[in-house]
Amino acid sequence: MAEGLIVPKPYLYVELNNQDVSTWIVPFLISFKYVDNDGLQKDESDDVEIEVEDAKGIFRNNPPARGSSLKVKFGYEERIRNAGVFFIDSFTYRASRNGDIFIIKALAKDVKSSYRTIKTTAFENTSLKKIAEEIAKRQGYQLDFAGEDIAFTRITQQEKRDLQFLSEICKKYGYICKVADNKLIVRSLNERLSSNTIYTLTREHVIDFSFEASSLYEGNIEVVYLDVDKKDNIQSKEKTKVKASGDVKKVNVRVENKTQAEKIAKAQKTLNEMKEIKARLVCVGIPELYAGGNVEVKGFGAFDRVYYIARAEHRITRNGYTTELELYRNPQEAQKK
Repeated sequence: MAEGLIVPKPYLYVELNNQDVSTWIVPFLISFKYVDNDGLQKDESDDVEIEVEDAKGIFRNNPPARGSSLKVKFGYEERIRNAGVFFIDSFTYRASRNGDIFIIKALAKDVKSSYRTIKTTAFENTSLKKIAEEIAKRQGYQLDFAGEDIAFTRITQQEKRDLQFLSEICKKYGYICKVADNKLIVRSLNERLSSNTIYTLTREHVIDFSFEASSLYEGNIEVVYLDVDKKDNIQSKEKTKVKASGDVKKVNVRVENKTQAEKIAKAQKTLNEMKEIKARLVCVGIPELYAGGNVEVKGFGAFDRVYYIARAEHRITRNGYTTELELYRNPQEAQKK
Protein backbone atom coordinates (compact mmCIF):
# COMPACT_ATOMS: atom_id res chain seq x y z
CA MET A 1 0.00 0.00 0.00
CA ALA A 2 1.07 3.56 -0.70
CA GLU A 3 3.35 2.06 -3.35
CA GLY A 4 4.26 4.24 -6.32
CA LEU A 5 3.20 7.43 -4.52
CA ILE A 6 5.98 10.02 -4.73
CA VAL A 7 6.21 11.77 -1.37
CA PRO A 8 8.24 15.01 -1.08
CA LYS A 9 10.48 15.92 1.84
CA PRO A 10 8.58 16.96 5.00
CA TYR A 11 8.61 20.60 6.13
CA LEU A 12 8.58 21.93 9.71
CA TYR A 13 8.72 25.51 10.98
CA VAL A 14 8.65 26.50 14.69
CA GLU A 15 8.56 29.86 16.44
CA LEU A 16 9.17 30.25 20.18
CA ASN A 17 7.75 33.50 21.58
CA ASN A 18 7.63 34.90 18.00
CA GLN A 19 11.29 33.98 17.30
CA ASP A 20 12.13 31.48 14.55
CA VAL A 21 13.84 28.51 16.23
CA SER A 22 13.53 26.07 13.34
CA THR A 23 17.30 25.88 12.88
CA TRP A 24 17.61 24.71 16.49
CA ILE A 25 14.79 22.16 16.15
CA VAL A 26 14.87 20.58 12.69
CA PRO A 27 18.51 19.32 12.60
CA PHE A 28 18.04 17.56 15.95
CA LEU A 29 14.46 16.41 15.43
CA ILE A 30 13.51 12.87 16.48
CA SER A 31 9.78 13.37 16.12
CA PHE A 32 7.14 16.06 15.74
CA LYS A 33 3.51 15.27 16.55
CA TYR A 34 0.47 17.47 16.05
CA VAL A 35 -2.80 16.05 17.38
CA ASP A 36 -5.93 17.66 15.94
CA ASN A 37 -9.00 16.72 18.03
CA ASP A 38 -12.59 17.35 16.98
CA GLY A 39 -13.75 18.63 20.38
CA LEU A 40 -16.68 16.20 20.56
CA GLN A 41 -15.48 12.61 20.39
CA LYS A 42 -12.07 13.75 21.59
CA ASP A 43 -10.48 16.39 23.85
CA GLU A 44 -11.34 20.07 23.56
CA SER A 45 -7.81 21.20 22.69
CA ASP A 46 -5.25 20.41 20.00
CA ASP A 47 -1.71 19.70 21.16
CA VAL A 48 1.85 19.49 19.90
CA GLU A 49 4.82 17.38 21.01
CA ILE A 50 8.39 17.96 19.80
CA GLU A 51 11.17 15.46 20.61
CA VAL A 52 14.80 16.39 19.87
CA GLU A 53 18.29 15.06 20.46
CA ASP A 54 20.13 17.05 23.13
CA ALA A 55 23.69 15.71 23.06
CA LYS A 56 25.09 19.27 23.15
CA GLY A 57 22.83 20.40 26.02
CA ILE A 58 21.19 23.17 24.01
CA PHE A 59 17.72 22.45 25.39
CA ARG A 60 18.41 21.11 28.88
CA ASN A 61 20.62 24.10 29.65
CA ASN A 62 18.11 26.59 28.24
CA PRO A 63 14.65 25.05 28.68
CA PRO A 64 11.73 27.14 27.41
CA ALA A 65 9.51 28.72 30.05
CA ARG A 66 6.18 27.04 30.61
CA GLY A 67 3.48 29.22 29.13
CA SER A 68 5.73 30.31 26.24
CA SER A 69 4.02 30.44 22.86
CA LEU A 70 4.84 28.07 20.00
CA LYS A 71 3.79 28.81 16.43
CA VAL A 72 3.94 25.74 14.23
CA LYS A 73 3.73 25.12 10.48
CA PHE A 74 4.26 21.73 8.86
CA GLY A 75 3.62 19.66 5.76
CA TYR A 76 5.62 20.00 2.53
CA GLU A 77 7.21 23.08 0.99
CA GLU A 78 4.41 23.24 -1.60
CA ARG A 79 1.66 22.26 0.90
CA ILE A 80 2.24 24.03 4.21
CA ARG A 81 -0.33 23.68 7.02
CA ASN A 82 -0.46 26.43 9.64
CA ALA A 83 -1.28 24.62 12.89
CA GLY A 84 -1.53 27.90 14.79
CA VAL A 85 -0.42 28.96 18.27
CA PHE A 86 0.24 26.62 21.20
CA PHE A 87 1.41 27.20 24.77
CA ILE A 88 4.11 25.11 26.41
CA ASP A 89 2.57 23.04 29.18
CA SER A 90 5.53 20.83 30.10
CA PHE A 91 8.99 19.66 29.08
CA THR A 92 10.95 16.50 29.84
CA TYR A 93 14.68 15.77 29.83
CA ARG A 94 15.48 12.09 29.42
CA ALA A 95 18.70 10.15 28.87
CA SER A 96 19.79 6.56 28.21
CA ARG A 97 22.66 4.76 26.50
CA ASN A 98 21.08 5.89 23.24
CA GLY A 99 21.61 9.54 24.11
CA ASP A 100 20.01 12.61 25.63
CA ILE A 101 16.49 13.57 24.60
CA PHE A 102 14.42 16.69 25.29
CA ILE A 103 10.63 16.70 24.84
CA ILE A 104 8.39 19.77 24.66
CA LYS A 105 4.61 19.47 25.03
CA ALA A 106 2.26 22.33 24.23
CA LEU A 107 -1.52 22.86 24.18
CA ALA A 108 -3.71 25.06 22.01
CA LYS A 109 -5.62 26.13 25.11
CA ASP A 110 -3.70 28.61 27.21
CA VAL A 111 -2.00 27.38 30.36
CA LYS A 112 -2.62 30.65 32.22
CA SER A 113 -4.21 30.42 35.67
CA SER A 114 -7.47 32.12 34.63
CA TYR A 115 -8.17 29.25 32.26
CA ARG A 116 -7.84 26.70 35.06
CA THR A 117 -9.94 28.68 37.56
CA ILE A 118 -13.04 26.89 38.87
CA LYS A 119 -16.14 29.10 38.84
CA THR A 120 -19.77 29.09 39.92
CA THR A 121 -21.83 31.39 37.70
CA ALA A 122 -25.50 31.56 36.75
CA PHE A 123 -26.48 32.43 33.16
CA GLU A 124 -30.05 33.73 32.77
CA ASN A 125 -32.17 34.38 29.65
CA THR A 126 -29.27 33.31 27.50
CA SER A 127 -28.28 30.89 24.74
CA LEU A 128 -25.43 28.57 23.85
CA LYS A 129 -23.90 31.23 21.60
CA LYS A 130 -24.11 33.93 24.28
CA ILE A 131 -22.48 31.64 26.85
CA ALA A 132 -19.71 30.82 24.37
CA GLU A 133 -19.26 34.53 23.61
CA GLU A 134 -18.88 35.37 27.31
CA ILE A 135 -16.40 32.56 27.95
CA ALA A 136 -14.42 33.43 24.82
CA LYS A 137 -14.22 37.07 25.94
CA ARG A 138 -13.18 36.05 29.46
CA GLN A 139 -10.36 33.89 28.15
CA GLY A 140 -9.21 36.19 25.34
CA TYR A 141 -10.33 33.95 22.46
CA GLN A 142 -12.08 34.81 19.22
CA LEU A 143 -15.35 32.88 18.90
CA ASP A 144 -16.05 30.79 15.79
CA PHE A 145 -19.69 29.67 16.11
CA ALA A 146 -21.78 27.84 13.52
CA GLY A 147 -25.10 26.04 13.86
CA GLU A 148 -28.55 26.56 15.28
CA ASP A 149 -28.52 28.35 18.65
CA ILE A 150 -30.10 26.87 21.82
CA ALA A 151 -32.03 29.07 24.28
CA PHE A 152 -31.85 28.68 28.06
CA THR A 153 -33.92 30.42 30.73
CA ARG A 154 -31.32 29.63 33.37
CA ILE A 155 -28.24 27.43 33.41
CA THR A 156 -25.56 27.27 36.11
CA GLN A 157 -21.82 26.77 35.85
CA GLN A 158 -21.43 24.89 39.12
CA GLU A 159 -17.79 24.70 40.30
CA LYS A 160 -16.38 24.06 36.84
CA ARG A 161 -13.73 25.56 34.61
CA ASP A 162 -15.03 27.68 31.74
CA LEU A 163 -14.14 25.33 28.90
CA GLN A 164 -15.16 22.26 30.89
CA PHE A 165 -18.62 23.75 31.46
CA LEU A 166 -19.10 24.82 27.86
CA SER A 167 -17.79 21.51 26.53
CA GLU A 168 -20.28 19.52 28.65
CA ILE A 169 -23.23 21.53 27.28
CA CYS A 170 -21.96 21.12 23.73
CA LYS A 171 -21.51 17.35 23.97
CA LYS A 172 -25.02 16.96 25.41
CA TYR A 173 -26.62 18.89 22.53
CA GLY A 174 -24.33 17.61 19.76
CA TYR A 175 -21.84 20.45 19.28
CA ILE A 176 -18.08 20.31 18.94
CA CYS A 177 -16.18 22.58 21.30
CA LYS A 178 -12.43 23.10 21.07
CA VAL A 179 -9.64 25.64 21.22
CA ALA A 180 -7.34 26.05 18.21
CA ASP A 181 -5.11 28.94 17.12
CA ASN A 182 -6.47 31.34 19.79
CA LYS A 183 -10.04 30.61 18.70
CA LEU A 184 -12.89 29.05 20.65
CA ILE A 185 -14.64 26.90 18.05
CA VAL A 186 -18.26 25.85 18.66
CA ARG A 187 -20.08 24.18 15.78
CA SER A 188 -23.06 21.87 15.54
CA LEU A 189 -22.30 18.28 14.65
CA ASN A 190 -24.97 18.39 11.93
CA GLU A 191 -23.16 21.34 10.34
CA ARG A 192 -19.92 19.34 10.32
CA LEU A 193 -21.48 16.12 9.05
CA SER A 194 -23.27 17.92 6.20
CA SER A 195 -20.14 19.72 4.99
CA ASN A 196 -18.37 18.62 1.80
CA THR A 197 -15.66 15.96 1.86
CA ILE A 198 -12.16 17.41 2.10
CA TYR A 199 -10.26 14.47 0.62
CA THR A 200 -10.67 11.08 -1.05
CA LEU A 201 -8.45 8.36 0.39
CA THR A 202 -7.58 5.29 -1.68
CA ARG A 203 -5.37 2.25 -1.04
CA GLU A 204 -2.34 4.02 -2.47
CA HIS A 205 -2.52 6.62 0.33
CA VAL A 206 -2.86 4.08 3.15
CA ILE A 207 0.01 2.34 4.96
CA ASP A 208 -2.00 0.55 7.67
CA PHE A 209 -5.70 0.33 8.48
CA SER A 210 -8.47 -1.34 10.43
CA PHE A 211 -12.28 -1.13 10.26
CA GLU A 212 -14.69 -2.22 12.98
CA ALA A 213 -18.47 -2.61 12.63
CA SER A 214 -20.48 -3.08 15.83
CA SER A 215 -24.09 -3.33 16.98
CA LEU A 216 -23.25 -2.77 20.64
CA TYR A 217 -24.62 0.75 20.55
CA GLU A 218 -28.21 1.44 21.51
CA GLY A 219 -30.88 1.38 18.81
CA ASN A 220 -33.27 3.66 20.70
CA ILE A 221 -32.72 6.86 22.69
CA GLU A 222 -35.16 8.03 25.35
CA VAL A 223 -34.61 11.41 27.03
CA VAL A 224 -36.72 11.76 30.19
CA TYR A 225 -37.36 15.20 31.66
CA LEU A 226 -39.70 16.84 34.15
CA ASP A 227 -42.47 18.98 32.69
CA VAL A 228 -42.79 21.71 35.34
CA ASP A 229 -46.27 22.81 34.23
CA LYS A 230 -47.74 19.29 34.13
CA LYS A 231 -45.54 18.10 37.03
CA ASP A 232 -44.92 14.88 35.14
CA ASN A 233 -42.03 13.06 33.49
CA ILE A 234 -42.06 13.40 29.70
CA GLN A 235 -40.12 11.28 27.24
CA SER A 236 -38.55 12.30 23.95
CA LYS A 237 -37.76 9.24 21.86
CA GLU A 238 -35.50 8.77 18.84
CA LYS A 239 -34.87 5.53 16.93
CA THR A 240 -31.39 5.10 15.52
CA LYS A 241 -30.38 3.23 12.39
CA VAL A 242 -27.90 0.96 14.16
CA LYS A 243 -28.52 -2.47 12.64
CA ALA A 244 -29.33 -5.47 14.83
CA SER A 245 -29.47 -3.43 18.02
CA GLY A 246 -32.56 -3.58 20.19
CA ASP A 247 -30.93 -1.87 23.19
CA VAL A 248 -32.50 1.27 24.60
CA LYS A 249 -30.46 4.11 26.06
CA LYS A 250 -32.35 6.15 28.65
CA VAL A 251 -30.95 9.61 29.35
CA ASN A 252 -32.24 11.40 32.45
CA VAL A 253 -31.50 15.11 32.22
CA ARG A 254 -32.75 18.34 33.72
CA VAL A 255 -34.01 20.48 30.87
CA GLU A 256 -36.49 23.33 30.65
CA ASN A 257 -38.75 22.24 27.81
CA LYS A 258 -39.54 19.63 25.22
CA THR A 259 -37.48 21.40 22.54
CA GLN A 260 -34.31 20.94 24.58
CA ALA A 261 -35.14 17.27 25.25
CA GLU A 262 -35.70 16.64 21.55
CA LYS A 263 -32.36 18.27 20.66
CA ILE A 264 -30.54 16.06 23.17
CA ALA A 265 -32.30 12.92 21.89
CA LYS A 266 -31.41 13.71 18.28
CA ALA A 267 -27.79 14.48 19.19
CA GLN A 268 -27.36 11.21 21.10
CA LYS A 269 -29.05 9.32 18.25
CA THR A 270 -26.53 10.73 15.77
CA LEU A 271 -23.58 9.91 18.03
CA ASN A 272 -24.72 6.29 18.36
CA GLU A 273 -25.18 5.93 14.62
CA MET A 274 -21.67 7.29 14.04
CA LYS A 275 -20.11 4.69 16.33
CA GLU A 276 -21.63 1.78 14.39
CA ILE A 277 -18.53 1.82 12.14
CA LYS A 278 -15.12 2.99 13.31
CA ALA A 279 -11.88 3.07 11.37
CA ARG A 280 -8.21 3.74 11.95
CA LEU A 281 -6.08 4.67 8.94
CA VAL A 282 -2.37 5.47 8.83
CA CYS A 283 -1.64 7.35 5.61
CA VAL A 284 1.23 9.06 3.94
CA GLY A 285 1.37 12.59 5.33
CA ILE A 286 -1.57 14.67 4.13
CA PRO A 287 -1.54 18.13 5.76
CA GLU A 288 -5.03 18.97 4.45
CA LEU A 289 -6.70 16.42 6.76
CA TYR A 290 -8.21 17.89 9.91
CA ALA A 291 -10.51 16.78 12.74
CA GLY A 292 -14.14 17.66 12.19
CA GLY A 293 -13.88 17.19 8.43
CA ASN A 294 -15.28 14.44 6.23
CA VAL A 295 -13.27 12.09 4.01
CA GLU A 296 -14.37 9.62 1.38
CA VAL A 297 -12.70 6.20 1.58
CA LYS A 298 -12.46 4.04 -1.55
CA GLY A 299 -10.97 0.63 -2.33
CA PHE A 300 -11.91 -1.16 0.91
CA GLY A 301 -14.96 -3.14 -0.24
CA ALA A 302 -18.05 -2.88 1.96
CA PHE A 303 -16.29 -0.26 4.10
CA ASP A 304 -16.20 2.31 1.28
CA ARG A 305 -18.17 5.34 2.43
CA VAL A 306 -17.87 8.88 3.80
CA TYR A 307 -16.37 9.10 7.29
CA TYR A 308 -16.13 11.85 9.91
CA ILE A 309 -12.63 12.60 11.26
CA ALA A 310 -12.65 12.54 15.07
CA ARG A 311 -8.87 12.80 15.37
CA ALA A 312 -6.02 13.50 12.99
CA GLU A 313 -2.45 12.95 14.19
CA HIS A 314 0.28 14.37 11.98
CA ARG A 315 3.73 12.97 12.75
CA ILE A 316 7.13 13.80 11.25
CA THR A 317 10.11 11.58 12.10
CA ARG A 318 13.39 10.66 10.43
CA ASN A 319 11.44 8.01 8.55
CA GLY A 320 9.14 10.58 6.97
CA TYR A 321 5.70 12.12 7.48
CA THR A 322 2.50 10.19 8.24
CA THR A 323 -1.07 11.09 9.15
CA GLU A 324 -3.09 8.79 11.40
CA LEU A 325 -6.88 9.18 11.37
CA GLU A 326 -9.58 8.04 13.75
CA LEU A 327 -12.80 7.87 11.75
CA TYR A 328 -16.50 7.38 12.46
CA ARG A 329 -19.34 6.58 10.09
CA ASN A 330 -21.06 9.69 8.72
CA PRO A 331 -24.79 8.93 9.10
CA GLN A 332 -25.68 11.79 6.71
CA GLU A 333 -23.84 10.17 3.80
CA ALA A 334 -27.04 8.85 2.18
CA GLN A 335 -28.72 12.25 2.48
CA LYS A 336 -25.76 14.00 0.86
CA LYS A 337 -25.80 11.60 -2.11
